[in-house]
Amino acid sequence: MPSAKDVTVNSEYLKVMSVGESGSGKSVFAASFPTPGFVFDFGGEILSYKGLDFDYEQYDVSPQGWAKFEKEFIQVKKDVAEGKYITVVVDNLSAMTDLCMEKALQLDPKRSATNGPLWNVHYGMVKNLIEGKIRQLLNLKCNLIFIAHLNTKYDDNGAVIGVEPSLTGQLSVDVPSYFDEVYYHATRKEGGETKWYIQTVPLGRNRGRSRASGKERLLPDMIENDYNEVTAYLTGDKVKPKPTIRR
Repeated sequence: MPSAKDVTVNSEYLKVMSVGESGSGKSVFAASFPTPGFVFDFGGEILSYKGLDFDYEQYDVSPQGWAKFEKEFIQVKKDVAEGKYITVVVDNLSAMTDLCMEKALQLDPKRSATNGPLWNVHYGMVKNLIEGKIRQLLNLKCNLIFIAHLNTKYDDNGAVIGVEPSLTGQLSVDVPSYFDEVYYHATRKEGGETKWYIQTVPLGRNRGRSRASGKERLLPDMIENDYNEVTAYLTGDKVKPKPTIRR
């Protein structure tokens, strides 16, 4: 029987939900993970992986596209088990839910008055299909990164009241809970140059977190947008500086 005393970052794969606006470095972060890898490219993002050892497939937004994904998942699961891939990327989860909705609309022909999906029918089907597939993906014994766009929430007066992953319905709340690592991506200017970072703790409206960082808080609150930077802090190869105490 395994013991949690034996669990270290080195003995566990890094499984991350990566959230941010377009251009905030999510795919670039995923591309920094160890290869060989595989990308389920739902959003046409493969250019970010150019020149790297990632196989990939892309999907038409249609019921046939979802069927193709399900078939290829079976093959990727086998390939991971055989050691062919050590990283799997879902890029991006927001587009994956759009594809899943096409499957739901095929499974149930009912439509709203505007010929769109029914909230109590199709959105529930999407939630069940997506949650089931995420659980299957999380069982893969490899590094895993799910990418999601950011949705900004406003009140009736147009003021920003929060942000969340851009997913269908309750999925925006439920899906992050499946992950130990939820990183929010951001950019900032330093010395006149734009730099890309990931946020690993809840700051402001972004609800980043890292269980791997632990109560010791091994990871800096904001860290360079790179897999090797994250793992260097988690394994102790790098140690974040202690805060300066002003007297």
